[in-house]
Formats: sequence, C-alpha cells, structure tokens
Amino acid sequence: DEQEEPELEEEEEEEESTRILNWSGTHHVDLAPGTYHEPESQSELEALVADAYHKGQHIRPVGSALSPNGLAFDSRGMVCLSNLDKIVEINKEEMTVTVQAGARVSQVLDALRPHGLTLPNLASIAEQQIGGFVSVGAHGTGALIPPCDEFVTALTIVTPSENGVVKMTEATHGQLFRLARLGLGGLGILSEVTLKVIPSHRLVEQTSVLSRSEAKKQLPTLLKRHKHIRYMWIPYEDCVVVVTNDDENDLPLLGPGTEVSDGKGERKKIVTAEDIKPKFSKDEQFAPLHDLLRKLLESKNDTSLDDDTINGMGFGDLRDVILASGNMLDPDHVKRCNKAEHKFWAKAGGIDLAPSDQKLQFDCGGQQWVYEVCFPSGTYGMPGTASIDFMEDLLKEIESSGLPAPAPIEQRWTSGSTSPLSPASVGPQENESYDSKNSLFSWVGVIMYLPSEDFDPTGYRRQFITDYFKDKYCKLVRRVGEKYDIMCHWAKLEVSDDPNDSNSDVAASVRKHFGPSVVEAFNSARDKYDPKRILSSSAIDQVFGPK
Repeated sequence: DEQEEPELEEEEEEEESTRILNWSGTHHVDLAPGTYHEPESQSELEALVADAYHKGQHIRPVGSALSPNGLAFDSRGMVCLSNLDKIVEINKEEMTVTVQAGARVSQVLDALRPHGLTLPNLASIAEQQIGGFVSVGAHGTGALIPPCDEFVTALTIVTPSENGVVKMTEATHGQLFRLARLGLGGLGILSEVTLKVIPSHRLVEQTSVLSRSEAKKQLPTLLKRHKHIRYMWIPYEDCVVVVTNDDENDLPLLGPGTEVSDGKGERKKIVTAEDIKPKFSKDEQFAPLHDLLRKLLESKNDTSLDDDTINGMGFGDLRDVILASGNMLDPDHVKRCNKAEHKFWAKAGGIDLAPSDQKLQFDCGGQQWVYEVCFPSGTYGMPGTASIDFMEDLLKEIESSGLPAPAPIEQRWTSGSTSPLSPASVGPQENESYDSKNSLFSWVGVIMYLPSEDFDPTGYRRQFITDYFKDKYCKLVRRVGEKYDIMCHWAKLEVSDDPNDSNSDVAASVRKHFGPSVVEAFNSARDKYDPKRILSSSAIDQVFGPK
C-alpha cells in the first residue's frame, strides 16, 4: 500500500490542468492534463518529441516565460527544459561555454565566474533560459556588440521530423544554422547551445542627465566613446538619463574617472573611491519621489504605507506605487510622476564600479506592458540621424496628443545580426559589405506599468491600461516608425487575426519587413524540421502561415 500511494497521487496530479503565466502577468495559457511536459534528460526529451511527431501532438517549447507577449504559449501542448540545465563544458582555449538550453543565464554566469569568464552581453535581466535567450534575439546595448543570437557557435535541436536530433554550426549548415539559432522555437527544440565567452571584467558605470538637445548633439560621440550606452527619455520633461559602461582597464580619456599617468609617458583614467562617492545622500536623491508619494496618499487619506515602508522601497518599487496611487491613464498624474523621476535622476547620477554581469542588469520595474522596436541607424562610423529623428517624432506625437506615457522610453544600440529573422538583420551573409559589418541598429522600448493586485483587486484597471496601450500607444509607435523601417522585438510582438483588433495588421507588416525570401526560407526549414507544425504557435502561424 505504501508503494501504491505515490502512484495515486501522481495520477491525481496528471489529471490537473496546468496554467502558465508570463512574468508581466499579461498572458497566460491553460494546458489540459498530459499536454505539458518537463523532461528530466536528453533521452527523455528525444523520446517525447519522437512520440509527439508520430501522434501529431503539439509540443511548443517554452523557457522561463519571460516574454511580455507570451510568444512560447500554446494551449495545444508545451514542453519546458527547466530540468535540462547542466553546464556541459567550459572551453578556455576556444573561449566558449556549452550548456543545456534549460540553463538560466544567471546559472551560466555563476559557472563562468570561477574561470575568469563571462558572457559578452546581457539583456537587462539574467533569468531567461538560454534557449529562449537566443531564440527570440535578446539583446543588450553597445554599438559594436551584436544581439545575443550572434554569440552562438553551435547548437543541437531535437526535431519532430525524420531528421531527429540535429547538430549545427555555421560551417555545417550555413543559413539553416542562422535560422535555427534565432528560430522562435519553430525549427526544433533547442537542447544544447555553445556560446562565445569573454574574460570577466569590471565596468565603470556613469549615470548623468542631459537635455534633449545635448543628448542629440553628443550621441555620435558617446556611441563611439563607450562600450555600452543607453538613453532613458522622460516624456514631458527636457531630460535624457544617460547610462554608460566601460571596462575599468580601458576607460576613455574623456569619460568618467580621474586622469593619471600610465607610467609610459601617456595619460589614462582610473576610478578612485572619491570618484565613486555620491554627491547626494540617498535621502536627498529619493526626496522628490517620497514627497510625491506622501502627497498622493494624503489626498486619499490612505495610511496603508508608513514612513519605514516608504523609505525602504527601491526606485522601481517607488515608481510603481506612485503611478498606481493615481489614475495611471491621466496625463497630468503621469506628468507629475515623470517630473519627480527627473528630479530623482538629477541627484542620483554619478559613478559606480562592479563586475559586468552586475552592471549589465538593471531594475526594470514591476509588471508592465512593453513594446520595443528596432530600426537601422547608419553605421558605427557614421551613425546618421535616424536614432534621434525617431525619438523626436515619437515624443512630439506623445506630447501633442497628451498620451499618458510614463518614464522611461528606453533607447539602446547594437550592431547587426546575420540571423535572417533578427530585427537587426543585416541581410544575406553572401552580401556582406562594410555597411553590414559595421551596421548600427537602435532599439526603442515604450512601457505602461500595471498596478499590483493591492491597487487593483478586480483587475479592471489592468484591463483599461492594456486596452489603451494596445489601441493607442503601440499604434502610435507603429505609425511613427513606418518611415524608419521598424521591426518589433519578437518577444514583444502582438498579433491578432481578429479584423477588429488593433493588432490585426501586424502580421502582414512583419512579412513585408522581412520580405518573401526570408519568409520562404524559414517555411522551407519548417517543412524540413517540423513538417506537421507541432512546434508552432498562433503568432508564428499568423506571421509565416500554417502548414
């Protein structure tokens, strides 16, 4: 009897449906009993995929469910590789790391650290599974650093086809390899990935505030001067928060730090304790946010947050609560929040020093809707004006229409990718030129935050914000972006086959952006590796067409 009891519990568990919610709380999927799988070994995964292929059973791969659009969700059947998270090999001679695709970015960083190695870039957070990290084309920032799919040197996919398990490199598979590494989970279940690594290093981070005109004037110089740079534009405020990061052993002479002799007759920059010392105390930095929150709470006779709680909040939590304490779709309320944020950053700027895997992550705030687009911005040598032109056009539309746009509108830059489906794709590899090798792309993300359950127990506020974001804000970004050849980040792309939906024309615009040759190449690869389309999802089928 003691042996039978767990089996009965297992059977009861198998009868339960599974609900998966994405990190932003914007999408969820319910899966019937027996249609959600978490294999515990490579052989179990291979058997699972082979069985699904023969039965025609859907088996859509999902990672950490971080994508704001729920790109990996499909109610017909899913598989998660969270148990396949081993670090397979760290090769210091080749400067690569091979991992199972279920390993999280943070796990890989932890494994690399004792070897004095790290990943070339991060995508603001480190909780993605590696499979999802590369499959959707995650990116960081840096004018000479490509999106993360370019770090991949080899991969293994388990395909629901007669091809079974396929190992790929650029040398063995060419374009199929480039399609599979950023393949949206549509060509096979990525089970093992080999990534480039670089020596671990510390970054000197400088945060400063520029006016919009200064940010425009300085951008070409800043892009070349700094290894990593991002702009955070604050709507309705003449303020651009500029965050730069540089290797402490390779600081630009005109960058942050103290200038000293290098002992060889030249000058160099170092960072001293005095450089890092903040100019303003934490209380002074946070005062504008604390003051606004207390005024908002007092206006509602709300005593739920005492001073200790307020003073213990970090920046992201404070902004979330401030916005949620008023009407989050009221332009005047959002303007007050943005003004307080401007005042915060004016005193929170300064210099810091920490390992790169800490500095390339940052506080993204709480649950939110995100819409991020990418567009060509010239070359590293000649950045052009598209980056700033787009932002000026977007801010003009936002501010003239009174759209309640919270801060920040984040802008980052990368070099191009040779993956055909990358939003930063430089086109076919055989057409490589100076422009493609030195291509520059700008990424711009707009957001609307969502109130927590404490501020929205019924969920009505979240629904109003969701509708407004999709119907107004995203459409505005697409309209402004038409002349800039924008492409949405795959993890933020919302599509719909409902003609009355605001996203009804998105799938067609994506097909137009990539063109028939890329669409046909991807579908040809799907025919080869997923002929029954059991890895597909509604979004992929709407963009590329079902079988």
